[in-house]
Amino acid sequence: MTHIITRLKLFLRGHEQEETRRMLLWAGAVGVLGALATVLFREGIQFIELLFNRHSGSLVHIAAGLRWWQRLLIPPAGGLLAGAILQFGLKWVRGIQTTDYMEAIVAGDGVISVRASLAKSLSSLFTVGSGGSIGREGAMVQLAAMVGSAAGHWVHLPQPKQRLLVACGAAAGLAAAYNAPIAGALFVAEIVMGTIAMESFGPLIVASVVSNATIHQFLGYAPVYQIPAFQFQSSWELIFYAALGYLLGHLAPFFIALLEHSENLFARTQLSITLKLGLGGLAVGAISTFYPQVWGNGYSVVNSLLHQDIAWQLLAMVLVFKIIATAATIGSGAVGGVFTPTLFIGAAFGSLFGTALGAMFPGMTSPSSAYAIVGMGAFLAATTHAPLMAILMIFEMTLDYKITLPLMLACVIAYTIARDYRGSESIYAGALRRKHGLHAGEITPASKTP
Repeated sequence: MTHIITRLKLFLRGHEQEETRRMLLWAGAVGVLGALATVLFREGIQFIELLFNRHSGSLVHIAAGLRWWQRLLIPPAGGLLAGAILQFGLKWVRGIQTTDYMEAIVAGDGVISVRASLAKSLSSLFTVGSGGSIGREGAMVQLAAMVGSAAGHWVHLPQPKQRLLVACGAAAGLAAAYNAPIAGALFVAEIVMGTIAMESFGPLIVASVVSNATIHQFLGYAPVYQIPAFQFQSSWELIFYAALGYLLGHLAPFFIALLEHSENLFARTQLSITLKLGLGGLAVGAISTFYPQVWGNGYSVVNSLLHQDIAWQLLAMVLVFKIIATAATIGSGAVGGVFTPTLFIGAAFGSLFGTALGAMFPGMTSPSSAYAIVGMGAFLAATTHAPLMAILMIFEMTLDYKITLPLMLACVIAYTIARDYRGSESIYAGALRRKHGLHAGEITPASKTP
């Protein structure tokens, strides 16, 4: 009897190891396919930019070269087209099906509607390509997650493994977008799945690494942020980085509340989704007649303030109006990501903070670009409630050990303040809760569900 039990245990252990190897292989395949899906979206954005502006590249540079009335009209035109695609394109979908990858993992069965995802991604193309103040990474991650869902459905995987492949796709999409494979895997594990157990974290790592290699090594895409060498004067300066984290920890809940308030305002208009997105685009267009820097996701603005000095008066106004433009775009119901606007706000605020310190203590503090880099991580940690992911993402972007002390300190302080500030919840948990009509605290990670 003992011999039979031992043989049975060995058989089950071998079967589990075989299943683990299969999942790693599927995770690698999803990494490649997810990366290719993000490439299609990148190229699609360039096509839309050419369609609206006859140029492609930095939307801020394109906007600066347009006449004021063009900057006013192009975002609402793109918003109307994006809204029309959502309003009429989703009628192509039969029944109510999940398109949000977080919902598919947390509250669903791991099945994502391909048709609805394509319709939403096409809508996102028009929003992003016409200057909407929203990140392109949202649709890129969604498409990669859709690939994971389709792969799991094709091979008839059980529900837990189906959800894991969706998570692998999301990690692959994030790694492709930001050249941060470790942070991409940790984002999904820490925020969505709620666990870093190797049974799930291993496939996430494989998908992220393969996706990142596909995008940046084989296809030759450069990282979106060109981070300069980090300059850290002395350990006493950690006091200032702690203060930066403290301030951003207070800013994050207000930013999240502003997004929710904007959603409520647009909902009260009782307009169609087409007119809502057009109205959100009009708000961006009106702001851009004075400040074209609010167009798009802000990559070029962040890269500029990391490498050159920008007048603090201009940067302060751009920061304020970028927050308003982002709230208008997201509140209108546009499809896209909040990750990149969050990094923009953190970088701009950090740069202003560093500029003020430089004026008060000339020659004694690091340049404003150093505070901008740390600000990106701190505000990301405060809004997502994922400090470890934020630390790793910024470290992967810089690959500079000198940033670790100030970055870790600022991220942890920002996260702690934001988490405890009036019971604040993360930017993702809040969106998922409102979608399902739940109360705060009722969002459960997928790993903790049956």
